[in-house]
Amino acid sequence: MHPMTGTRRAMLAKAGMGIGSLALLDLCHREEIAANDPLAPKVTSHAPRAKAVISLFMHGGPSQVDTFDYKPMLAKYAGQTLPASFAKLNLEFTKASEAKLLASQRTFRRCGESGIEMSDLFEHLPQVADEMAVIRSCHHTEFNHAPALYLSHSGTGQMGRPSLGAWAAYGLGSESQNLPGYVVMRDGPLKGGPLTYGNGFLPAVYSATELRLSGSPILYLNKPPGMRDTDQRRILDFSQQLNRNYLAAQNNDDSLAARIAAYELAFRMQSTAPEAVDLTQETQQVQSLYGLDEEITRGFGTQCLSARRLIERGVRFVQLYHGGGGDGWDTHGDNDAKHVRNGRQIDKPIAGLIADLKARGLLESTLVVWGGEFGRTPTSEGSAGRDHNPYGYTVWMAGGGIKGGTVYGSTDDFGFRAEQHPVQVRDLHATILHLLGLNHDELTYYFQGVDQRLTQIDGESRVIHEILAS
Repeated sequence: MHPMTGTRRAMLAKAGMGIGSLALLDLCHREEIAANDPLAPKVTSHAPRAKAVISLFMHGGPSQVDTFDYKPMLAKYAGQTLPASFAKLNLEFTKASEAKLLASQRTFRRCGESGIEMSDLFEHLPQVADEMAVIRSCHHTEFNHAPALYLSHSGTGQMGRPSLGAWAAYGLGSESQNLPGYVVMRDGPLKGGPLTYGNGFLPAVYSATELRLSGSPILYLNKPPGMRDTDQRRILDFSQQLNRNYLAAQNNDDSLAARIAAYELAFRMQSTAPEAVDLTQETQQVQSLYGLDEEITRGFGTQCLSARRLIERGVRFVQLYHGGGGDGWDTHGDNDAKHVRNGRQIDKPIAGLIADLKARGLLESTLVVWGGEFGRTPTSEGSAGRDHNPYGYTVWMAGGGIKGGTVYGSTDDFGFRAEQHPVQVRDLHATILHLLGLNHDELTYYFQGVDQRLTQIDGESRVIHEILAS
């Protein structure tokens, strides 16, 4: 038998070995890329309770005393000034010694088996009250929107530090190979600008990808007209090989590794991102659950349903904004009417989101967080408005390891300042990171000669264990 010939069995065996070798080479190549991929999934410091976060941010500052913090004393003492003890707060906008208490026009009732108090701004949220942990004692000292927005997102009132979403992407990597780890959707401009949700000094690969809900989902992602997928893939492969060669020569430079990962992700997103936000794939029943069939709820409902689709596909952190543009929740005048409007816009979509996540078995692994940059004063500004109030306000969480039906902390009798179990922003951040499996003390990034942390500003931080499920 000629040495170059043989039985069919021998030929198939040799061919199989060749195919196996090619597969092994491809696997090794993939592992080499993954080793240098800053978006590759990372090991957590402890077992996570949540795999993803959906942050529902109410831009402008919702009033705690008109939503989740019932204060009957407001009606009793309406039109009177605050006690003299409040003057020491030294408010920037409102003189506590002159301000008159403004009664809430809302009716409160106990909701769910837990009896959490909510106002009648919300018709649908009471149906999911037993999934929520309401924190009524949040506080800080930033009066203006921009620094308060920076503080709420990055732990400090100064611009330029990484946001919570960027830290989460840095600490966890991405579960999806075709979508970014950190996505933002908003309904208008923010008073803090894009720096509010930026990556700060973290590598750009951990920055937020802004998703638009009409037109092209992501700007500048479409390939040039007439370019075929195969042509684009060939060009990218060639440039990426040059990048990897240079990367090896530079002893694995982090910034270049991030750029390589970003190029690959952008290519894969061209086909994946439009599908991820194609809500026509959802049934009419699901669309109605989120309020897409009603004009007043369609905008935020679209964000909430898109968020659910994104976390289903492996996105780690989805940041939604309500109230961008106009005055949003910033109710210096006509507080009640604007809260009625805002409440109707968010109530059904958020209740639908929580119910849908639970029905799909996703709520236990998805942390939902609601709040704004601060609250509103229990005193009036003008005849019917409320001023900014960072001294005491409400945030609530649901899912992702949270003990539902819980109320934690309280404000004083008028809802002005945190009194029992005060919670700083850094405590909220520490708790969210903990639920994601990250130790806030150990999640660091070396910058300007210091191991930087999200929670290193303004003193010690603690996880709020009292609101966590056992």
